[in-house]
Amino acid sequence: MSSFHGEILSTAQARVLQRLGSTLGAKRFYLGGGTAIALHLAHRESHDFDWFTESELADPLSLASELRASGCALEALETSRGTLHGHAEQVKMSFIEYRYPLLAPLDPWPEMGCLVASLDDLACMKLAAIAQRGYKRDFIDLHALGLKHCPLEVMLEHYERKYRADPNALLYALSYFGDADPQPSPKLLWKVDWEEIKNTVRGWVKQVS
Repeated sequence: MSSFHGEILSTAQARVLQRLGSTLGAKRFYLGGGTAIALHLAHRESHDFDWFTESELADPLSLASELRASGCALEALETSRGTLHGHAEQVKMSFIEYRYPLLAPLDPWPEMGCLVASLDDLACMKLAAIAQRGYKRDFIDLHALGLKHCPLEVMLEHYERKYRADPNALLYALSYFGDADPQPSPKLLWKVDWEEIKNTVRGWVKQVS
C-alpha cells in the first residue's frame, strides 16, 4: 500500500476530497493526472482533480447530482457522453470514462476513502498527455517519474502494453519543448529548474533512441 503526501493539497482540495473520496472510491473512480503523481512523489503543487473510470459514464449529470448529495458542492460546467467537467470550492475537477486497462492495482488512500492510480499507469498517462500537447507541467511530472519511479525505457514499455501503440512515435514529442518553454511553471517542491529538467529528459530520450 502506498503512502501519500497529502501536504501537497490545498485546504480546499483536502476538504473536497474528504467529502467525495469515499463516494468515488465506491464507484471505482480513481485519481489520475498531475495531482496523483504529486501525491505519490511530492515534487510540485497541483490544484485540480482528474478522476477516471473504466466503467461507462453514460449520464454525467447523474454523477454530479450524486456527488452533491454526498456533501460536495459540485457545479457542472461542461458535460458530454463519458465526460464531466466542473468545480467545487474553486477546485477544478474532471470525471472521464477511460477504457484503457490498468497495468497495476489501484492504490487505496484510506484516510480519504479514494483510489489513486499506480505510478506505472500514471507514467503511461503522462506520456500520452505529452504526445497530445506537451505542457510544461507534464515534462516536470515526467522528470520526477524518471528520477523516483523508473527509467524512461521502462515507461515506454509500459506505454506499449497499456495503449497497444508504438512508443517510438513519442520520441519527437518528448524532445520538443517549444510549446512548454513560455508557459508558467507550477510551484515546485524539489530544488530543480526548467533547463535542468529539459536537459535531463533530452538525455533520457537519446538513451532510448
